[in-house]
Amino acid sequence: VILPVFNRAEVVAQAIESVLAQTFADFELIVVDDGSADETVARVEQFGDPRIQVRRMPANGGACAARNLGIEAARGEIVCFLD
Repeated sequence: VILPVFNRAEVVAQAIESVLAQTFADFELIVVDDGSADETVARVEQFGDPRIQVRRMPANGGACAARNLGIEAARGEIVCFLD
């Protein structure tokens, strides 16, 4: 699951919780921070779940660039996006 985010500290935990609540548990969640200036990354890191990884873009590159970075990092056979 690829979750591109930009300055979404207030809702990123909800999005992650929705993935964790699924009955299918064999997944990786790649949160791609698109250059956020808020606490988005800190909120993601609080989960401490090994299935969740954070990739950070050095500057805001837009949703497409964030998705592409997530695809490059993905190891699974199936990719889905949570926007």
